[in-house]
Amino acid sequence: MNQDIKPGFNSVGQRRPLCLAIAVAIGSLTLTACSSGGGGVSNNDALNEYTPSSATPSLAAPSVSVSVLNPNEVRVAVVDSAFNQAELINSERVIDSLNIHTGGRDVSGGNEWHGNVVASTITGGTLGNARLDLIKVESDGVNRSSAIDYAIGEAASRGARVINASFSQRYSASDPRLSFNGVSSPASYARVVNANDGKGAVYVVSAGNDGKAIDTQGRPIYASHPDLYDMMLIAVGTTKEGDIHPSSAYPGDDERLQARAIATDYVNRQVGAQGTSISAARISEYAAGILARWPHMSAQQASQRLLDTASHDSALFARNDCGSAGNMNCGAFYLGQGIADIDAALAPEGELVVAQSERLSEGGAAAESAYLQLSGAFGDSLAASGALNDVAVFDSLGRDYQADFAANLQPRTSRATSMRRQMEKLSRITPAALSRETVATNGFRVDSQFSGAGELVSSRFDGTFGNAELSAFSFAGDQASPMSAYAESNMMPMLSFQEGTAMTQGLDSVNGVQSRYALGETLSLVASHWVGSELTSGSDSDYRAQRSDIGVEWEISPALNLTTQLGRSEERNGLLGTTGGSALGVGERNELYFASLNLQATLSEGVSAFAEFEQGRGSVQGKGLLTHLDDIHARAMSLGLQWQKENEQWALALRQPLRIDSGVASFDVPVGRTLAGDVIREQRSADLAASGRQVDLELGYTLFPSERSQWQFNLLHTREPGHDADAPSDTAAMVSYAVAW
Repeated sequence: MNQDIKPGFNSVGQRRPLCLAIAVAIGSLTLTACSSGGGGVSNNDALNEYTPSSATPSLAAPSVSVSVLNPNEVRVAVVDSAFNQAELINSERVIDSLNIHTGGRDVSGGNEWHGNVVASTITGGTLGNARLDLIKVESDGVNRSSAIDYAIGEAASRGARVINASFSQRYSASDPRLSFNGVSSPASYARVVNANDGKGAVYVVSAGNDGKAIDTQGRPIYASHPDLYDMMLIAVGTTKEGDIHPSSAYPGDDERLQARAIATDYVNRQVGAQGTSISAARISEYAAGILARWPHMSAQQASQRLLDTASHDSALFARNDCGSAGNMNCGAFYLGQGIADIDAALAPEGELVVAQSERLSEGGAAAESAYLQLSGAFGDSLAASGALNDVAVFDSLGRDYQADFAANLQPRTSRATSMRRQMEKLSRITPAALSRETVATNGFRVDSQFSGAGELVSSRFDGTFGNAELSAFSFAGDQASPMSAYAESNMMPMLSFQEGTAMTQGLDSVNGVQSRYALGETLSLVASHWVGSELTSGSDSDYRAQRSDIGVEWEISPALNLTTQLGRSEERNGLLGTTGGSALGVGERNELYFASLNLQATLSEGVSAFAEFEQGRGSVQGKGLLTHLDDIHARAMSLGLQWQKENEQWALALRQPLRIDSGVASFDVPVGRTLAGDVIREQRSADLAASGRQVDLELGYTLFPSERSQWQFNLLHTREPGHDADAPSDTAAMVSYAVAW
């Protein structure tokens, strides 16, 4: 429904009153203005009821699930003829009212129906943000331009962020000599522009209902009041197919009017009305929806957002044969900037960022690039903690959205992928299959391990120089170290030892040296150092790791060796193999300290065993959202027993991969913003202790039927894989046969 006022003034600045033609047809009413356009009301059964889109669309950047933060309420002034508040849809959303003629709150009497239809359309949508201030301007059946001008200024001064004036010709400036209650029309316009601490108020008006191009009568408001024009929206009516409604006025050839015109439904069957007053009310609801969520936005920004995101889906935008010259785009000619799309208007603009400081103006890190690749040591606790849910991210307009980063905390590899790779290394028919070569001569020994594709994946050189033994080694990070207790025990290939350690798994290669210097017949000083190169995955985290250990090896007996060591690790852009990016970095330089124990034993002829225990601890700095990781305690353990004779081997292994037993992660999380652009932050913490404890129990058997053939059987049972207490146990078995030709 639209109430339009015919242009032209009498000697006192009064517009000619509306003349009404009321007809009853199938329970519907139709209202038209005398000549220059008017509003319409209908309950035409051929028209579909308009259903706005959801107020909180599911928006998504590539890496994060994003939604609009909880909305607030916005004061919307409805400047209209009169109202009967009891008959309004959602009448409880009326928070104030004003009769500008009496100064009181009684806004009844006169054309209540028109005001009721407009107000009910604004509150009848699904956004639900508008809280109405009803302002009556009609007196003795007349709506004067001076009264309307005064009313919009008064509405702005009362705190309205959106002003709906469903009258025609509001895109034309009033005679500057007009005044009401001693306030001139230009002064009232200025009140709208300067309201709300300079943010102004979105000023929504109707195009009119005469089905013609808008005629500003030579007094376009953009010429005399450009500041008001920049926060103005001219509502045009459309059909359900997205075409211009035949009764709606439109911007026509005037490109300045096109720039502020926006289209939406001409009909509202819910209230039984049609006209550009309905269109204006819809646009007012949308403007309120934007400002409710982001009250920092100015009227110009909020209105421009609706214009910038208006849809061009109408077939009119595919034509360029409109206008007086026949060469203008028809969409712009009839619909201005397009059909209002509230979902698009609420969606983020540009790249979403996570604020890293206290001011939005200082920028932040890209939200879509934020990730944490968790090594196995972290288990599931950090990802399941919820510490990175409900994080505020910001678009290029400074608007805050709610993002959940929990999905961006993922294990480096899934259990299924890890298990497949481990089995491929023991299989004799895959490119990842491992084979071993050994060369020994004159006190030197070289052990090399190759993949099925001939690629060197592990090597170790040992040499003796007097009282010293020197070893140089190199291995791919996802392989077992040739210096590990498992490797030195010469145990048969086992599935559970084919994945490297948490700290090395993601490294392309690890290179190091180890020395033993005899201090006597039973004691030796042991020192080692290794350095790992960058990630194979092409990650931009630039992860590096190195570790140094020093200790003592004690030959308790010819059959029993015990080695104890203290060590220090240094990781760059990572911790225990966990790496991150953007707002989820793990710190540029992190140190942990380790104590380890290694036991090698020969129990009897053909029977050997090993045991290895390691504990690390420390506290490190984070980066971005993750600020600290404190009191970290991590442990790993493995045991092995092997029996062998000339043509067969049996092996039993028990292993717990590195696991964080305790620790606290601290986060500094943005959760919103102030009107002034300050970031509201919240301190959160999460327990790092993994919920479960992975334990691998494996049985292995190898049979050599001949010098050139080999059968191998492995059975691996894993309890609480990934240190996840809720993960079901996993069992894997494989049989392989190899023959040399």
